[in-house]
Amino acid sequence: MATTEHTINDALALVLRHSRRAWRDAGVIRSENTGMLRGAAHRPDILVLEPYVSPVVIETEVVPAATVEPEARSRLGSHVALSGRAILSSIALRVPKRFRLLDGADLARELLTATDYEMAVYTGSSPDSASRWPRNRWITGNIADLSILTQAAAVPPEVIDRAADELIAGIRAAAGLLAEVSVSHPGAIAKIGEELRQESGEQTLRMAAAILANAFVFHESLAGGPGALRDVRSLEELKGSWSLTKAGLLAEWSKILSVNYWSIFDIARRLLEHTPGVASRAIVETLAVTAARLLEHRLMRSHDLTGAVFQRLIADRKFLAAYYTTPPSAALLASLAINEKQTPSGDKWSAGDALRHLRVADFACGTGTLLSAAYQRIGQFHELAGGDAQDLHRSMMGGSLVGCDVLPAAAHLTAASLSSVHPTETYTESSIITLAYGRLPDGEVALGSWDLMDAQRRFEILAITAKAAQGTGEVTLEPWSSLPHNGFDLVIMNPPFTRPTGHESDKIGVRNPMFAAFQTDDETQKLMAKAAAKLSAGTNYHGNAGEASLFVALADRKLKEGGTLAMVLPLSFMLGDSWAETRALVTRNYSDLILVTNAGVGGTDVSFSSDTGMAECLLVGVKRKSGARRATFVTLNERPDTTMSGTNIAVQIQKAIETGFLRKVEDGPVGGSPITLGSELVGQAIGAALPAGWNLARVRDFTLAQMLHALIDGRLLFPGMAKSDRTNLKMTSIGALAVIGPYHADINGRTARGGIRGPFDKLPVQSGSVPTYPVLWEHNADLERTMLFEAEAECIPRLSCNDAEQSLIDSKVESLWATASQSHFNVNFQFNSQSTAMQFTPRRTIGGRAWLSMKLKSVDHEKALVLWGNTSLGLLIHWWHSNRQQIGRGNIGKNMLVSMPVLDIDALSPSILKRASAIFDTFSADPMLPINELHQDSVRKQIDEAVMTEVLGLPLALHRPDGPMDLLRRKLASEPSIIGGKRSA
Repeated sequence: MATTEHTINDALALVLRHSRRAWRDAGVIRSENTGMLRGAAHRPDILVLEPYVSPVVIETEVVPAATVEPEARSRLGSHVALSGRAILSSIALRVPKRFRLLDGADLARELLTATDYEMAVYTGSSPDSASRWPRNRWITGNIADLSILTQAAAVPPEVIDRAADELIAGIRAAAGLLAEVSVSHPGAIAKIGEELRQESGEQTLRMAAAILANAFVFHESLAGGPGALRDVRSLEELKGSWSLTKAGLLAEWSKILSVNYWSIFDIARRLLEHTPGVASRAIVETLAVTAARLLEHRLMRSHDLTGAVFQRLIADRKFLAAYYTTPPSAALLASLAINEKQTPSGDKWSAGDALRHLRVADFACGTGTLLSAAYQRIGQFHELAGGDAQDLHRSMMGGSLVGCDVLPAAAHLTAASLSSVHPTETYTESSIITLAYGRLPDGEVALGSWDLMDAQRRFEILAITAKAAQGTGEVTLEPWSSLPHNGFDLVIMNPPFTRPTGHESDKIGVRNPMFAAFQTDDETQKLMAKAAAKLSAGTNYHGNAGEASLFVALADRKLKEGGTLAMVLPLSFMLGDSWAETRALVTRNYSDLILVTNAGVGGTDVSFSSDTGMAECLLVGVKRKSGARRATFVTLNERPDTTMSGTNIAVQIQKAIETGFLRKVEDGPVGGSPITLGSELVGQAIGAALPAGWNLARVRDFTLAQMLHALIDGRLLFPGMAKSDRTNLKMTSIGALAVIGPYHADINGRTARGGIRGPFDKLPVQSGSVPTYPVLWEHNADLERTMLFEAEAECIPRLSCNDAEQSLIDSKVESLWATASQSHFNVNFQFNSQSTAMQFTPRRTIGGRAWLSMKLKSVDHEKALVLWGNTSLGLLIHWWHSNRQQIGRGNIGKNMLVSMPVLDIDALSPSILKRASAIFDTFSADPMLPINELHQDSVRKQIDEAVMTEVLGLPLALHRPDGPMDLLRRKLASEPSIIGGKRSA
């Protein structure tokens, strides 16, 4: 007799109970129980009633499971009979037919080992408003995947958003009340700023209100709890007894502090004590209402909620670059860094003793989003292996989880977020640290986490101390014994991206943005920069890369051999010239590298952080002396929008690597390995050798990368192209063909002290005049549609009353004019508005900020090079070689231009060279479309055909309608990094 679905559900519920500690308590997971939902005509197959999060229904059915989805959807909006809590999430689970043939121990064993469960999550407040994840088809996985999916479903994203909005509204209202009394009580407001070590202002008031709000939510969570917490009255009880006042709250918080929770309630107590009495009642009542609203959603312990709210309140971003990793991105990074096979230290997940000695650090922790994601992952895998994560909490908080930040409020909020994982579990030690930053009382300076680079620094410049948010108070830690080099199993970070000089400094009007937080004065910034120079000497740090490059060096020093590095970095890490030393460090010291980038399909955000407005990448690697020769590169269409998506994408990437189902760049134009959620293609993965693989950043269509790999190697290889047509091309580099002109600052720049660096002043070309020293300086897309156009500016030699200086100017004028050429390279190519990658001027011209001059053997050579650079093949290589950090733009600086692959013009015969020059003359004045409209550009098509048939001798068949070249143009024009936020015409 076939096993019934009722029996399967009971057995499945039993297996699930053992996958999570909170589910092992009686009554948390119910199967096939009637009367569990109010007014429900049918009983839920499985009901998960974990405290403090939303209940989840799991509806199961044996495939083909024709009714499982309608049943799962129908549960939304129902209410649990006893508690009245609404069902906001349900899971449709399809189980394989073979389960029907098993019973008893055989069924239990198969439930544990099966890898072909099919799952989908429905969320919403009613069946009509339901949203499905994945959007179509199913997520396939094992019992661990089902358990983790159920845990995620218990914190629905739309509820998080609604609750976050409510909490933010309460915080804003409370901050507004503080602002109203700031004029009449400036001393009290100043004391609040001192407690937070921040200047008075909007950010400080919001942060104070946020910390108070966090305490209110925690208060309600703890009231009436076990032991001494039983005597803590809830906010509602305080209101009922007319004790919902400043004094009444402080009395209750003293009770809580006598038990624990110092990291949450001590600073909140001090802030409330400083709150002026005239405003305290209104603030208390406002935040009490806010906490009550949040309790309706049972989400006061949600890491997603805590992180999403508090990160949105940090306003000191232009100096600290304190942008935060979105929770879905944090789930993706943490899941890539921490897998089910073994712990970051290489032990089994069931080994509780080993996990107690695990060390995980974030030296730029913000409010702890990444640490929380890592901690959640560790706890999940330990419990899936039969352990109890709550038993680890004391040691995890005591020393396993290390977080550092220069914002005291951020450190406290990180501690609060981590404490909330097991709020009733006490701990006496913590390593969530506020590091000193700026001028110290003794006149020396501190640099925050940078000081951790050198274990001897405390003896040289300052005796650095760190205040750690302890479970039962604050104590001073000794950082060098607590944070040793080579002492960590996992370093997971999203460091600040601020750079010390250049445009960033100009934009915000400070000397050194990297050291300008907390309104440090110019003299302090100078001292900090001097100290930083000592700390970064001999490392991979580069000023143009910014402080994120030093955080990579810091992570490397702190990691053990075999430890895992997991970081969010600017996309320039993969493509930027200033990041070369950092890439070399990673290649030299790390293996099993995974790089994830975000294509930004449809103009969506290309970052993994909130509000940065810049492209980023995720880096994961294992520290090993052998280093890396290859890496896995993943491009997602867009960043994940839920923690479920982030986690599942990571699992798919790991499976592709472990099973060997990973396409390679060397495979030919067949594309990458698909990453899917259900039937939705969300990205692709591919393997590639280093260093060439770095160029895969933000490449959506890996077929283009495979074609490029062949082209750079001198082989023309299109999808479906006959082997007989795979013609070899002779390729070289720009540096081997041309003398590249000067950096723009060497034309008109001045030294730091105002001296002469460049001998010219730049002025626009006057109408009707003929400039002596023409220069291509700025872009004007409408005037640059053709390969041939005039310079828009001219250089005027500077005059000096100092004879020696004038002699230097004259010498520099002569040497710079010697670099003038007629061929020039587009340094900052805006793909979605500009048409020409290279250009030709009717007379010799100096290259400027937007165009670098390229001086070749002859005019014919320069024409041939410009012609090649504007073919679709030349554009393909230009795009591939560029830094695609900015939306719709590709930047290639002088140093990178030297190595850019190009057709070997010198290898062309004299007659072919003449022919190339003639083709250039034919098309030089014909306007072309921007690159995002490449596939519609008739002039470009004619240029492609002429060059490839008459210069390269390739078959005309390549240019037939819908042929290989047409496919190439369509693919390239469709790349999100080319389209940016625009659409093709």
